[in-house]
Amino acid sequence: MSSQTLEKPISAAKPEPSTSAFPRDRVVLIHGIASTKYLLLPLARRLRRDGFEPQLYGYFSLRGSIRDLGDQFAAKLHGLAAQNPDQTIHVVAHSMGSIVTRCALLDGMPDNLGRIVMVGPPNRGSDVARKLTPPLGWISPTLTELQDTPDSFVNALPRSVGKNEVGIVTAEHDYMVPAGSTLLDDHTDEITLPSLHTSILWRTRTAEYVARFLRTGRFTKQ
Repeated sequence: MSSQTLEKPISAAKPEPSTSAFPRDRVVLIHGIASTKYLLLPLARRLRRDGFEPQLYGYFSLRGSIRDLGDQFAAKLHGLAAQNPDQTIHVVAHSMGSIVTRCALLDGMPDNLGRIVMVGPPNRGSDVARKLTPPLGWISPTLTELQDTPDSFVNALPRSVGKNEVGIVTAEHDYMVPAGSTLLDDHTDEITLPSLHTSILWRTRTAEYVARFLRTGRFTKQ
């Protein structure tokens, strides 16, 4: 299977039967740099139990440019939206997947795109990417684009996400993306959870907060 294809919806656990005449909201999950879509399986399964229809999106995260990866992701989202015009499609992105998603939004999104949750996003760059670029940047152009320098690719992107509601989940003990680097200028809500950069994906509480934001646009009850 190509790593740039959407998998069929996760079916590990059956959700409660829907009482609505409308299809269940779909959630596309996208991973970060030097990672794999399978790290998102625990979160996807929990979201399915919570009534969503999750799908995993995989891509070659070390190759090309983030903008090109964003164009490819946008094409997938547009295709999925066209095939399911009556279904709301949300996005949950981890780490660099959030920057890929921001690039996908640059040229507009389908009307049925819903909310976006970014988990551990390097929206203002990563000091780890900056430190690793001299020895490893030749292997991965995307790594160099994630640096926290003022002139890096990620810091040249607009910090506005447009009309879509965006929630940001920050890991309190994230040594890859510091807390101050995760935020945008106009995100809808944010929350910090006691976890690490990757293990935050596997926590039950993370899934609960993500599901709540996808439903209400807020991480906590108002």
